[in-house]
Amino acid sequence: MSQLRSLLPFVQRYQQRFLLGCLCAVLATAATAMIPQILGRAVDDLDTRGIVANDLLIYGGLLLLAALIDGFLRYGQRMLVGGASYLVETDMRESLFRRLLTLDQGFYGEMHTGDLMARVTNDLSAVRTFLGPGINSLVGAVLLIIAAAALMLMTNVFLALLVLLLLPAVALLFIVIGGRMRAIFRTVQDQFGEISTRAQENFSGIRTIKAYAQEQAEIKAFLAANQRYQATNVRYVLLSGLLWPLISIVLGMIGAFVLLVGGRFVAEGTMTVGDLVLFNAYLALLGWPMIALGWTVDLYQQAAASMVRIAEVLHRRPAIANAETVPTHYTVAGDVEFRNVGIRFHHALANGHTGTTPAPAVLPPVNDGWVVRNISFKVPRGSSLAIVGATGIGKTTLVNLLARVRDADEGQVLIDGRDVRELPLDALRRGIGYVPQDTFLFSVPIRENVVFGRPDAGDAEVERAITVSRLSNDLAQFPGGIDTMIGERGVTLSGGQKQRTAIARAVLRDPAIMVLDDALSSVDTHTAAEILGGLREVMRERTSIIIAQRIATVKDAGQIIVLHNGGIAEQGTHRELIEQGGLYAAMYRRELLQAELDEEAQM
Repeated sequence: MSQLRSLLPFVQRYQQRFLLGCLCAVLATAATAMIPQILGRAVDDLDTRGIVANDLLIYGGLLLLAALIDGFLRYGQRMLVGGASYLVETDMRESLFRRLLTLDQGFYGEMHTGDLMARVTNDLSAVRTFLGPGINSLVGAVLLIIAAAALMLMTNVFLALLVLLLLPAVALLFIVIGGRMRAIFRTVQDQFGEISTRAQENFSGIRTIKAYAQEQAEIKAFLAANQRYQATNVRYVLLSGLLWPLISIVLGMIGAFVLLVGGRFVAEGTMTVGDLVLFNAYLALLGWPMIALGWTVDLYQQAAASMVRIAEVLHRRPAIANAETVPTHYTVAGDVEFRNVGIRFHHALANGHTGTTPAPAVLPPVNDGWVVRNISFKVPRGSSLAIVGATGIGKTTLVNLLARVRDADEGQVLIDGRDVRELPLDALRRGIGYVPQDTFLFSVPIRENVVFGRPDAGDAEVERAITVSRLSNDLAQFPGGIDTMIGERGVTLSGGQKQRTAIARAVLRDPAIMVLDDALSSVDTHTAAEILGGLREVMRERTSIIIAQRIATVKDAGQIIVLHNGGIAEQGTHRELIEQGGLYAAMYRRELLQAELDEEAQM
């Protein structure tokens, strides 16, 4: 039961429902246990007094009354326990969702979306099935076995002991087969997550699949994964299917012994026919509980395997979280400073390093274990910084430190003179408007994507944001204008339209710090110039950090840094860097040459 320990806090919230359901089960079992007693008395009366119509009516009425009481109480038991199981499932799903939204990017780098979806749906369903139908069957079966065993001992001790000594053989089957079933079901759930992930990625990347004519290859890969899932499921079903016939065989053997030995007792006169009928009736009642126990063990193995997978998420602690003491109310002003910052390929939190210790005075050169190192610069409030460098040099990773998408492995990132790890996460992120390189849009109307960070924004504010981003230029193309529904991840929009939607979303948020991470890469040069013109007005009173590949995008920034070989190779204004004649100047010359070649090609 250790696998289900994480379930207890959720069950305890509804323990009264479960206890009332168990009370109904106790009373229902008492009513069920009376049926063989009534039947035994009826047989003995028939054997001694013959057929008496009035007696038959009385016994028939008693049997009907016991059945009605049993049915009514079983209904109450199922309503209480089954209803509580759905409430537990709802609470667990909410807790899972809350936990998933607080976990850091490192977690999502390790996990697949399809597998997480399987945990939130398929695994939760397995746990709920055990708590509802499983607990109902378990409680009813155990109570009926106890009641039947006690009444059989009162009827005939020898026969009762014979039955009770043989019943543990059924429990042995549960232990031997059940453990193997749990291990296989964990594999089944993992493979279900695998095929869910593959399906989700295929649906999301359908354009790429079609563009490269890989439909058949993806179908073949999915078929292989599906066949592995099927093979593991078949192994589980074979074990589950083996359990039921073995239970029937054991119960049949017990019935044969009872009939053989009980018949001799009746022949010897030490037992009445009514007692033998009563005993066999209790034995027949034990058939259902033993099968129910087998089914419950089956459900338990599934729930235990699923709960382990759910607990892995519930017990996962986010690597990025608020410090023990953070300001209750905080508003970002906009001063930014990077002080001897270093970032490893693998996050240093894994080996206990928190990155809060001061950097040494002399740092060794950047090696393969570091993305960037010894990065220091200041961006005063209201000024602008541009970061340029080769693809993959670490520009995005660097700006991700601001909003604590991850933490620095060395040195400090400060906002308003305070380490970002000392600021409340929600206030920190509210103060930063981020337009990422890879724009994500939700499957809702364009308006809802724009107001995502400011759902209370008025029409005038929305209009200003889409004007600044020049998204307003394209609204006439859409059938519903700004209220047009877009496809999953914005699939119905072009790359430039998605980027402009993201810019509008960031502008509307009115942050103290604006980060544009190659946010104009999918926009043509003319539109990019228009957007930059609008953004200059927006950025006038706020800090801005711009990452771009085009010099035209960054040349008006207050300061520019050039990343090269894991460090800052050059730093200054556009004019200063051109005069230095270094890496930045070479990039600028290449861009001018490319522009000339493009103009000649158009002539």
